Amino acid sequence: MKSLRTVLVTAALAALAVTATPFTAHAADSPPAGQTAAVPNPPTGRLHAYYDYWYQNECGSWSGSAASWGECKNNAASLWNLRYPGSLDDVWVYYNSNYGGAGRGVYNGAGLPDLRDWSFGPGGSGAGKSLYHNIASHRVVNLP
Repeated sequence: MKSLRTVLVTAALAALAVTATPFTAHAADSPPAGQTAAVPNPPTGRLHAYYDYWYQNECGSWSGSAASWGECKNNAASLWNLRYPGSLDDVWVYYNSNYGGAGRGVYNGAGLPDLRDWSFGPGGSGAGKSLYHNIASHRVVNLP
């Protein structure tokens, strides 16, 4: 029975790793000295957006959904989902304000240090475009 539990736990962890892999960031630019995507950040309960790559020069942060990113709209170069783990801890970012156009999911805890490396999914305006300087709104969700 113990070995069955071990197999199930191992399978669950492997599935989680595969699910999270598309959101593991890699960067074309080098991180600032002493800072990498692997450096864990404690949850703040917020989604953070930054003007610059590698989480530099914060533009804004939100504790819930935002129909418009205000001055951050179409200005983010990196973002980090540091919402508290639990229900509704993931976010879906949108190409347009008011949750319109193409979107992309970002899991809880995921940091995207260079949004040029990520694109919107299919469907709606902005489909296939880079997230870099193209995020206008986001909604708090539970991703699969």
